[in-house]
Amino acid sequence: MQHFFQIEKLNLVIKELVKERDEKKERFNGIIAGLLLEKEKDKVDKDTMLDRISQIEVMLTATVRR
Repeated sequence: MQHFFQIEKLNLVIKELVKERDEKKERFNGIIAGLLLEKEKDKVDKDTMLDRISQIEVMLTATVRR
């Protein structure tokens, strides 16, 4: 009977460890998702900046040619 209680206690410990692992996994997945969103935002910002630089170059070239 004592073995039964020890096994039950170990099962509870295992369940708690699995729960903690799953919570950490979810947190890490959230962090990764946030980083991917930030990376995508940076890419959009970079593309926007490069487009703006191209527009400025066109304007400057047109001004110099006058």
